[in-house]
Amino acid sequence: MGCDVSKSVDVIDNNQYNEDEVAEFTETQIDTIRSTWPLLAKDLTGIGAKVFFRIFIEEPKIKLIFKEFSDKEEMELLELQSFRDHVTRFMQVVDLLVDNLDCPKVEVQQTLMMLGARHATFEGFDVMYFNIYSKCLLEVWETTIGEEFISEVKECWSMVFAYIVKYICQGYELMISEYENPLNEEKS
Repeated sequence: MGCDVSKSVDVIDNNQYNEDEVAEFTETQIDTIRSTWPLLAKDLTGIGAKVFFRIFIEEPKIKLIFKEFSDKEEMELLELQSFRDHVTRFMQVVDLLVDNLDCPKVEVQQTLMMLGARHATFEGFDVMYFNIYSKCLLEVWETTIGEEFISEVKECWSMVFAYIVKYICQGYELMISEYENPLNEEKS
């Protein structure tokens, strides 16, 4: 059920990177990512909302996980402070990684792992939904960045999303394994 090692690799392989390749970013990749990020960061809430609208279209089951959002249309969602807060926090995670690309810190990895662990507690959430998140992020990035979204830019952002998914899946996996094999069980 969880995000075991093979599933983690599958998620990363979908983005064409293995674990070693998502461990570090080159100076060129960092420059490419940071040069395009301002186009996205100028409206974290708006861009985040576009990502979630795409996610909800791509896989409607994900919207059902968010009980408060499940019966709302796009315009109604935009009026909900809780939705705006959620999409902003989502984008702030990307911002945190962009800020730390030259030296991804344990703090960033832990933040991503905690996010994955939290998703493991959502009833009905499937680890494979992270693939949909990555796909929708790339689609929104492409439409927002426009003609500057050349293959080199796409490749760099794919690597960022692979990095995010790697650690989110690790957190998800840890939480699932904790549910399945609690360490705190009393021994008979």
